Amino acid sequence: MNHGGRALERQEIETVLVLGEELHFRRAAERLHVAPARVTQLIQKLEREIGAPLFNRSNRAVTPTDIGRLLLSELAPAHAAVTAAFLRAAEAAKQPAGVLRLGFLGPATGEHLADLADAFDRNHRDAEAQVVLEVEVSDPLSALRSGRVDILALYAPVVDPGFVTGPVVLQEKMVLAVPASHHLAGRGSATMEDLPGEPVITANASRDWLRQILPDASPSGRPIVPVSWIDSIQAKLALVGAGKGIGVIGQQWARFNPRPQIVYLPLDDSIVHNVSLVWRADRETELIRNFSRLAHDFGPVQEPSLAG
Repeated sequence: MNHGGRALERQEIETVLVLGEELHFRRAAERLHVAPARVTQLIQKLEREIGAPLFNRSNRAVTPTDIGRLLLSELAPAHAAVTAAFLRAAEAAKQPAGVLRLGFLGPATGEHLADLADAFDRNHRDAEAQVVLEVEVSDPLSALRSGRVDILALYAPVVDPGFVTGPVVLQEKMVLAVPASHHLAGRGSATMEDLPGEPVITANASRDWLRQILPDASPSGRPIVPVSWIDSIQAKLALVGAGKGIGVIGQQWARFNPRPQIVYLPLDDSIVHNVSLVWRADRETELIRNFSRLAHDFGPVQEPSLAG
């Protein structure tokens, strides 16, 4: 608040308001915890700056002048609004700092993320982490882009400067899902060299991201050509089970989806793939950094191999 080009000090505002309520300099001074002379000094200072008396003084009473009543009528609600704003801010500071919404790709990833959320909640009384969404393999980053989740756990790194790749939370190799009647089903294992020439079912996802799981060619350079494009792992398994093709998936899906129509073969030449925390760079918060540090301290879990 200001007048005449100078911002009013809090003590000046409160002195005017309290004196307007008490109509007595000594009682006003007692409420303000200052000497009566200080109340007089502040009121006289304001009167000089305004250019008119704010209060009539006599031995019998103190009453506001017309100018004083005008000032009190406008000053009181403004002061009340400012005070209420500070009280609301103080109350908000006592409330939980917020909810951290977590998304994931893969059932084992979701289970580990839930364990991390429990640990986070134990260490943060003013915040909560919730596992809220399993994303689809076709466009996992859409949940981050739209703001439906704050952190996502998926295969990383993500080739996009708008996203931050954080600590690894799970590590696994890929396996090959084939129909039980397929000629590879009885071999016990496979390699990426078995994929060229086969009807490969793959995700309708960004090629830059998908190449981490399914390269464009085998190690010898033979092209791997997808024949079907799906939007979810369950759709891929349904097509494999129906004999429509074969597909490369993470070990965790094989463990969580045993099916008589499907044989899962370890890929002997599969590298270890990292499932990492990812979040939007422009929405990074202290809660996200705290969760990231917690995940880093826990370290990644190792998805057991099919042989294990």
